[in-house]
Amino acid sequence: MSTSVAPPILPKRLILTARIRLSMNEYRCHRYQHIASAPEAARATRAAESSLKRGSYPLLALLICASTGPVKHAIADESADVSSQQLSEQALDHAMQLEAESNANPLAISTYRLNYALPIAHDTKKPRMSEYRAAGNKHPEHTEIKYQISLKVNLADNLFHNNGDLFLGYTQFSLWQAYNTRDSAPFRETNYEPELFLRFTNHQNFWGWTNTLNQIGLIHQSNGRGGEENDDTNSASRSWNRIYAEAVFQRGNWTLSLMPWWRIPDSKKHDHNRDIEKYMGYGKVAAIYTTANNHEISLEAKGNPFHGNYGAELDYTFPLTERLRGMVQYYHGYGESMIDYDRKVNRFGLGVSFNPYLPGTAESSRVGRIGSGYDDPALNDGATAVDAVRGQHLSQIDRVRAARSYFEARANENPLSLSTYHRNYILPIASNTDSVDNHDFAVVSPNSHPNHNEVKFQLSIKGRLFHNIWRDNGDIYIAYTQKSWWQAYNSKASSPFRETNYEPELFADFTNGDTWLGWTNITNRFGFVHQSNGRADPISRSWNRLYAEMILVNGPFQASIKPWWRIPESSHSDDNPDIDSYLGYGQLSLTYTHGKQEVSYAVTGNPGKGHFGHQLEYSFPLWHRINGFLQYYNGYGESMIDYDRRVNRIGVGVSFNNIGLGD
Repeated sequence: MSTSVAPPILPKRLILTARIRLSMNEYRCHRYQHIASAPEAARATRAAESSLKRGSYPLLALLICASTGPVKHAIADESADVSSQQLSEQALDHAMQLEAESNANPLAISTYRLNYALPIAHDTKKPRMSEYRAAGNKHPEHTEIKYQISLKVNLADNLFHNNGDLFLGYTQFSLWQAYNTRDSAPFRETNYEPELFLRFTNHQNFWGWTNTLNQIGLIHQSNGRGGEENDDTNSASRSWNRIYAEAVFQRGNWTLSLMPWWRIPDSKKHDHNRDIEKYMGYGKVAAIYTTANNHEISLEAKGNPFHGNYGAELDYTFPLTERLRGMVQYYHGYGESMIDYDRKVNRFGLGVSFNPYLPGTAESSRVGRIGSGYDDPALNDGATAVDAVRGQHLSQIDRVRAARSYFEARANENPLSLSTYHRNYILPIASNTDSVDNHDFAVVSPNSHPNHNEVKFQLSIKGRLFHNIWRDNGDIYIAYTQKSWWQAYNSKASSPFRETNYEPELFADFTNGDTWLGWTNITNRFGFVHQSNGRADPISRSWNRLYAEMILVNGPFQASIKPWWRIPESSHSDDNPDIDSYLGYGQLSLTYTHGKQEVSYAVTGNPGKGHFGHQLEYSFPLWHRINGFLQYYNGYGESMIDYDRRVNRIGVGVSFNNIGLGD
C-alpha cells in the first residue's frame, strides 16, 4: 500500500490512532485528537494493529502473567534462542499493548479476573438452613447458577519513575437458585468486591522463574446482607477489608501467583465473621498451565494450615467460538463465598468463560473492513481499514457507522476487553428526597430504617456470540446489566444492598442505513430480556420481555425507540402483575453529544394510567476514561422494588463510558 494518502476527511472523533511506546518499564497508548499527517497516522495505527497478529488470546496482565510456551510459538521466527526471561518480557509488552488498546477504545471496558457463567453448578452438600432463610424460604436446591464478573479501569499511569499504574477493580461473584421455583428463584449469595491497586512491572529472575508483575492493593469484600449492630447470632451479613501484595512469576508454560494479605481489624459490634481467617487464611497461591492450542488448567488454593482448613478451585477452559470458552470448574473446601466461608463445599460446575487467563498460540486477527459488516482478509488491519474509509467520500452518518463498527470489532477481538452496552457508572451520592419504603426494607434488615442517601451503581457489558448470521449482517450478543442501590452509610443496618436488579439479555443486532426526515436508522435490535431483583417472597420482583429497538442518528443527536411486550406469567407466580401500569410498553431516549460532553434523557411509563419515569443525565470529561456524572430520576420504575413507588433522586459520581463516541 502506498504511503501517500489523501488528507483525512474523517472528523477527529471518528479516528482511532495509537502511539505505543514499549520498554521494559513503560507503555502508553493515546488516541490523537489531531492528526498531523496521514502517513504518520497510518504508521501509528499500523504499529498498534500489527501487535494483534501475534495472538488473539493475550494475557490477563493483572492477576497472572503470560505463559511463555505459546508466546515462543508466536515469535519463533524472530529468534530461536531467546531466553525465558526475554520471552516473559515480550509477553508482558504484548499484553500491555492490548490493554492500552482496550483503554483507548470508547466502546470497550477492560477485564480483570476471569469472567464466566456456570449454568450448572452442583454442590453435593446443601446450604445451611439458618443462613438460607435470609435469602430464600425453606427449600434450597443443590444445583444453582454460579457466575462472576470482573472489570477494571485505569486511573493513572506511571506514578513512580515510569512504573506503577493505578487501577480501580470490581469483581462480583453470585450464586443464583435459578431452578428453585418454590422459593421464587432467589440469589442465595452475591459477593461484592471493589478494589484499588497499584501495579508494577518487573524483570527479575529467580532460579529460572521471571518475576514479571507485582501488585499492592486494598480490597473490600462483602455479601451486602442486612443485620443489626449487636446481633451476631442471626445476622447473615459478611464483610472484611484486606491489604495485599501479589507477585507473579512465569517459567515456560507455567505461571505462579503468590498473594499474601493482612486483614484490617473491624470493631467487634460490626464484625459478623470474626473467625474468617481460620478458614480463609492469610493469602492464596495460584498456578496455571497453558497449552499451545489455548487450553488452560488453573489451580488456586487458600486456607489456614494452623487450623487445617483449606479451599481449592480447579478450572479447565478451552476455546469454543470467537469469544466463548468452555469451562469446567471444581471447588472443594472452605471459603467459596462469604456466606460459606466456614462451610465445606464440594461443587462441580459446567459453563462458559468470556476471557482466558493467559494467551494461547498466535492467531491472525479477523477484523473486517470498517463499516462493511463482513470479514475481508485484505483489510484485516486498522491502518488499511482507516485508509480505505479515508479514500471514500462518505457522508457523516456513514462515517459514524464506520467508526462504531470499527470500535465494536476491536472490542470483540481483544481478549483483554469486553464491549460496553449501556452506561457504566457509580454514584457515591444518590439521595432520594421522597419518602423511603420502610415496609420492604424490614425484610432486608428488621428493626432498621433505610437512609435517604445511598450508593447507586450500574454495570453493563455485552459479548458477541455469532457474527453475520444473515447475508453479511446481523450479530448475536449476550448482554448483562445490573443496577444496585447500596445503603453504604447505614451502619446501623450493617450497610446492606437495599436492592439489586439483574438483567441478562440476548439480542440480534442489524446495521442499517435508511434515512427519514434527516434521521438515519443505523441499528435495529430484536431481543429477549429477563429482569429480576433476585429476592424471595414477599419482595420478589421479576418480568420477561421481548423487544425491538430502533437507533437513529441526526448530527450530534442519537435517538432510541424501544417498544416491548411482556411475556405473560401464571397468576400464582407473578409477583408484580400491575407492572405494565407503571413501566408501560416501551422506552424513548434522546442523547446529545458536544465534544466529550453528553446529555441524555429517557422516559418510560403508561400514558393511559398517567405514570411515568424520567431520567436525565449529564457527563463531562475528568481524566483518562473517567467522566464526571450527574443523574436525576423522577417518577416510577427506577428499580424493581420501587416500580410502583414515586422516586425523586439526585446522584453525583463518575461514569466510565458514554453513549456516543464524542469528538
